Amino acid sequence: MTEEISKEVKSEIFKLVSMPGTEIENIPTIINNEFETNLDYEEVMKILSDEYLKHDLDYGRRLCCRF
Repeated sequence: MTEEISKEVKSEIFKLVSMPGTEIENIPTIINNEFETNLDYEEVMKILSDEYLKHDLDYGRRLCCRF
């Protein structure tokens, strides 16, 4: 199902994740109400983990902790 999700929905997920005070458990409900989709918590976590692995977001932390 991850391939069927539009870029607009993905960008909204990333925006919600970066907002302070937004719980990840609430993101599927917010997205489903706004875009009339049928996402669940597992699909949101899959999108976030794919993005994490695609951009190797752990790289900066490894550089920081190495010294």
